[in-house]
Amino acid sequence: MLQYHTIETKTLELLKKLMQIDEFKELRLVGGTSLALQIGHRQSIDIDLFGALNIDEFELSKILNNFASVTILKKTKNINIYLIEGIKVDIVNYHYPWIKDALLEDNLRLAEKTDIAAMKIAAITNRGSKKDFIDIYFLLKYFTLGKMLSFYKLKYNDASEMLALKSLTYFDDADLEEEPNMFLQINWENVKDEISNKLRNYLKN
Repeated sequence: MLQYHTIETKTLELLKKLMQIDEFKELRLVGGTSLALQIGHRQSIDIDLFGALNIDEFELSKILNNFASVTILKKTKNINIYLIEGIKVDIVNYHYPWIKDALLEDNLRLAEKTDIAAMKIAAITNRGSKKDFIDIYFLLKYFTLGKMLSFYKLKYNDASEMLALKSLTYFDDADLEEEPNMFLQINWENVKDEISNKLRNYLKN
């Protein structure tokens, strides 16, 4: 059962509409919103849809014109970021393999926790946000750090375990950010300590 209290009603309604679009059938919800719907740990406000997008820019624009308001925030060859009806939506033509099949529930396609774990490790190697570290903290309740790193290396052929290990305890940028609205209470200092302890134990072994 999905934890619908973690996203606003209008966000859920938009997500359901996007999931019904035939051209988006290979896309699945990833990131913090997908994880929040599965474990109910925090509020999430964005929609990130990743997967094979086999349409061109003109066709994508034509599809999105059916929504009440659409603002383009960023466009590259594979990354399309919009504000759709006031909600930030990333539509990414994603070429990395999925480790697990999508979780299908209530006509929604969600990336499974295994893939989310790999993607969260990748995210912190670029610049870890407080949300990313909090998500990793909760994912460590389901997987060992060793498992999460193995998922990361399985998913990304350009993965760098050394960079991932260094990034796991680089909290300087995240320290400056506000905490998301939490449904499962945490203490930021405890989050950092727990991740650091898991890393120390991993390196010992």
